[in-house]
Amino acid sequence: MKEAKFSFAKLAAAQAASGARAAAPQALAAVRPAGDRRQLHAQVCACLARIFAAVRERSAFTLEPAATLVRRMAAERPARDELFAAALHLDAVDQFAVHHSVNVAVYAIKMAQDLGFDAERQVQVGLAGLLHDVGIALLPEPLIYKKEPLSAEELNRLRERPNSAARILQCLGPELGFIAECAAQVCERIDGTGYPRGLRAEEIHEYAQIIGLLDLYEALVHSRPNRERLSFFEAVKYICKSCKTQFQRRHLKSLLRVFTVFPLDSYVQLNSEAVGKVVETVPDQPMRPKLQIILDSQRREVLAERVIALNEAPLLNIVRGLAERDVRELRKGAMVPGGAEGATCDTVEAPVL
Repeated sequence: MKEAKFSFAKLAAAQAASGARAAAPQALAAVRPAGDRRQLHAQVCACLARIFAAVRERSAFTLEPAATLVRRMAAERPARDELFAAALHLDAVDQFAVHHSVNVAVYAIKMAQDLGFDAERQVQVGLAGLLHDVGIALLPEPLIYKKEPLSAEELNRLRERPNSAARILQCLGPELGFIAECAAQVCERIDGTGYPRGLRAEEIHEYAQIIGLLDLYEALVHSRPNRERLSFFEAVKYICKSCKTQFQRRHLKSLLRVFTVFPLDSYVQLNSEAVGKVVETVPDQPMRPKLQIILDSQRREVLAERVIALNEAPLLNIVRGLAERDVRELRKGAMVPGGAEGATCDTVEAPVL
């Protein structure tokens, strides 16, 4: 494939003029979170869409607007984070190319916080996550949104994205070289099974290891034009069953702590046949969150608020995760076979997009 040529000569001047830097701890501390964090998800999506448009036009772009938004993303850790909920549950197939990278950035900050990263590193990994798939902007939309099986040539074009992203992001300059390095390595795996260079273990930047794991998780739990999403449970099961040699154990443990098996606002069915919505997670007991019961064991709507903490109810257990459409069908009295969201972890292949 002919190598894409980039001309971002104005970028260095724009960066210098704006004073764009990887966020320092003091800069992060100066940020005061404002407004609704769910709206922040839309703002970051709009910012990334502008970067993608600049890349398609081979134009310069400045990183400062994105860095400012990422600092806001990392500056607050509310008990119930609407930004995190949006990144988990919004599932717009026609916008997945942008949503994917924004969601990965949100997840990366959450994992960085769980792993004890300082404020500067939280923002760095968030920026790297936001820009890791910028190479997708150079692909034609008919290929990105194709519903039919991809040809070998089309798959090769998709697999070229890490190299394309690295070439684009090198224009940010040496101070932000870690962003280009991470983009080049995000599809590498610590056991050497990744691409494009088959790197192993410490050869892969830690940010790239984290983003690679979250890139996979995000792709599994969101729909694509050619496949349905997995449930959160099936996605975690697939990663732990089929990919455990590809990622560091401590990163896999962090994935379980951050997302748990049944994340906030997800739906589950109990062994009593009742259906609940997760309103609070318990990191050290990922199978036993706190639920608001919405349908009783007879599949009748529960009108009064009824909350059950499963870690205090030993006779109740979750038997499956449910999609929103499953809950809608159950409310209509329809049967939901298996309660899975399309594919299962036993049939899914690692997603390309």
